[in-house]
Amino acid sequence: MTYAERQAFWKNSEIGKLLGFDRWPDLPQKTETSLVFKLSAEKWVTNSNQGELIKDPNWIQIEAAIRELDGKSKTLVTLKSDDETYMNIGGGKSGKYVGNATFNNKVFDVLVDLSKSDEIETLVVRGQEKKYPAKMCVDLLHCLLAARTFTESGKLDPLLSWEEDKSFII
Repeated sequence: MTYAERQAFWKNSEIGKLLGFDRWPDLPQKTETSLVFKLSAEKWVTNSNQGELIKDPNWIQIEAAIRELDGKSKTLVTLKSDDETYMNIGGGKSGKYVGNATFNNKVFDVLVDLSKSDEIETLVVRGQEKKYPAKMCVDLLHCLLAARTFTESGKLDPLLSWEEDKSFII
């Protein structure tokens, strides 16, 4: 049942009338807004990327693609608003992910966990093993929060920790 259908049910049903919902003003319709116009999910088969590109993805598709990252064959998801504004989330093996975003394709903001050290960890991103400071290896929840905020607002989540890193490009 959609939001509009629920609202109509409560306003028009006998139980809704008994509870006084028929006297409530109409509330604005909820709409799902997304500033992500392309979702790219890599899938490596031997040395070939056979991933998918989805235009105008919804949040369910975005979340599913991120959750499917396994650090083996599915190693990178890119959420694009345009050629210069996008977010990458990669990795996935052992519940460790890396995430970054750019708004000009020159300066990258990296998602970090400040409670972790700079000790080096290895993750597979874009089908290749790469080394990252441990503080850049964050959990799934942090990546989902970052992706959701980016998807809905086109911005970095201010409740998460970000560091500017001009040399870090996934």
